[in-house]
Amino acid sequence: MAEKLNKVKKFVLQKFTIDKLKLNDDKDQLIAAGKGKANEIPVSKITEFKPGKRDVVKMIKSEEDKMIPELIPLRHKRMMKNTFSFFRGTAGVMSYDLLHETKAQIPIMICGDAHVNNFGFFASPERQLLFGLNDFDETRVGNWEVDLKRLLVSAQLAGEINGYDEKDIKDVLNNTVSAYRAGIKYSDGLKLMDRFYLAYNIDDLLDSISDNDKQMEKLLKKIAKKAPKNNSDKVVKKFTSKNDDGKIVFTENPPRARRITDQLYTDFIKAIPQYLRSVSQDVQVLLSNFRVSDIIRYSVGVGSFGTRCYLLLLTGRDGSHLVLQVKEALPSRYNLTRLTRSNAQKQAPEEGKRIITGQRILQTFSDPFLGSMNFDGRSFYVRQYRDMKDSVDVDKLDLDSFNAYTHMCAFVLAVAHFQSPTAPMIYGYIDESKKFDKKFADWASDYSKQVHNDYEAYRKYLEGEN
Repeated sequence: MAEKLNKVKKFVLQKFTIDKLKLNDDKDQLIAAGKGKANEIPVSKITEFKPGKRDVVKMIKSEEDKMIPELIPLRHKRMMKNTFSFFRGTAGVMSYDLLHETKAQIPIMICGDAHVNNFGFFASPERQLLFGLNDFDETRVGNWEVDLKRLLVSAQLAGEINGYDEKDIKDVLNNTVSAYRAGIKYSDGLKLMDRFYLAYNIDDLLDSISDNDKQMEKLLKKIAKKAPKNNSDKVVKKFTSKNDDGKIVFTENPPRARRITDQLYTDFIKAIPQYLRSVSQDVQVLLSNFRVSDIIRYSVGVGSFGTRCYLLLLTGRDGSHLVLQVKEALPSRYNLTRLTRSNAQKQAPEEGKRIITGQRILQTFSDPFLGSMNFDGRSFYVRQYRDMKDSVDVDKLDLDSFNAYTHMCAFVLAVAHFQSPTAPMIYGYIDESKKFDKKFADWASDYSKQVHNDYEAYRKYLEGEN
């Protein structure tokens, strides 16, 4: 048993694969191993804050060297809105810091960037509106506490921006950790197939909220009404116009939305058969009814803003439309902190596969159009654009609703973590740990102060540049 778990520890040194999650041990053995880990590496060790010793300006500049230069000023504007937006745009900095902290050494499939704005609503293939993790650029096999720590720091920073007092924020953090523990214990009690099919639709969430939380109830009902209208038809109406030939094309709006070169357009078309091979045959048959009408580079988000991201307009035989998003799949920020640039580039063809694999594991029901492709020397992943997607504006929540929302995120995160066969080790670890909630909450408060310092250091750098 010990020899097997030592092999699992080495997962961070190897190329991306889910094979490291496939152990032969039964559930009781894994729980016992988790209890052993709690004694060997107690929670006090994995929540011991160690101030980062690095040059945050240099780290951000190194990451931006790989991005589109004309988008960097707009990226900075988005990042510097406040400390939380800065935190969203600097996942690599936190990855570097956590790399140098003690880890529980329990590998599972993680999101890698589980902040409060990376949870949201999306459609199941049956057109139910589901809630869960919705961003997987940083997904990998990693230590479970990475996701919990990222969620907690984001809650701390968002709570500060919302004006909650320090005591209330600390209560939110403790409740969030408690919700994660509850999610782990709940998942451990489910049968394997029940857990595999488990999903949270918006009706489940409405049933679970407190009768007194009228703001959250109103917000969820608004999302339930609005989200189904987020579809390709709405994108076409908003993002396209007719050209001189009467053809529907994307509207250019530089620098965010810009037409691509003829050569890149040709390379794109040549790569589409790769994408088709990465989706199921029923989706291949459906897509045979469509042709590519237009392609445009269109940037989104905060952390990924500046990377290569495109929209594909597909037109069907009946004149209907489907819009796909093609996003550059860079090596995870975690890997970029550990690898030389040349080694990171060698991994590039696998990165799209890494992201869609992580999404399929952590989202029980995923977009049927999810796939990957390589062209122009880079890796990309593909998904539907804005298909019933929506999110909660955390900066518009009162304290009770914010507490309920972070509780919901933590519980769903735990359920997602438990899709990994190694997850019973987390149950064993948590069951054996004392003062678990307080120690994680204290760590998040300490780390958030470092984010404030990094934000100020980068703000001064940008002011000096201008």
